[in-house]
Order: sequence, then C-alpha cells, then structure tokens
Amino acid sequence: MRPLRHLTFIFVGAVLVSTLAALAFAADAHPECAAIPGDVGPCGYWGRVAEYGPFIMVWGTLILAGLGAAVWLVVMAVLGLVTLLRPRDH
Repeated sequence: MRPLRHLTFIFVGAVLVSTLAALAFAADAHPECAAIPGDVGPCGYWGRVAEYGPFIMVWGTLILAGLGAAVWLVVMAVLGLVTLLRPRDH
C-alpha cells in the first residue's frame, strides 16, 4: 500500500503545480489585449484560464507525474540496494 500512497502524492502534487501554473500563466496579460477595454472574451483573466488552462494542466500533469515517478523509482532502487548490501546480523 505504501507505493500506491507515494504515487498518489506525486500525482496530486503534479496536478496542484499544473493548476497553479495555468493560473499564473493566465495572469500575464498579452500586449494585443491592451487596446480592448474591460474584461472581454479571451483577453479577460478567466478567458485566458479557459483557453490555456486545459492544455497546461494536461501536459503539465503528465510531464510532472512522469518525472516524479521516475525520481521515486530511482530513490526506491537506491534504498533497495542499500538495504541489500547492508551487512546482516545473524
């Protein structure tokens, strides 16, 4: 059950970071929207979130979850080798 819990934390962290990245990216106003008054269409904050958010969240989650799982796998392999090579008391 421990590995499943670790991978769940990795996935939740990847989703959280991707969500925050989408919100942060949408906060950056585009220069071509400067001439449009108000919060209109894709030039508004939530319009940019709706336009860019799904793309950033899907790819960000896939990439970060993959990297997190790879790092976790390497750490578990190193811990396994350390445990295997440690002298045992008989």
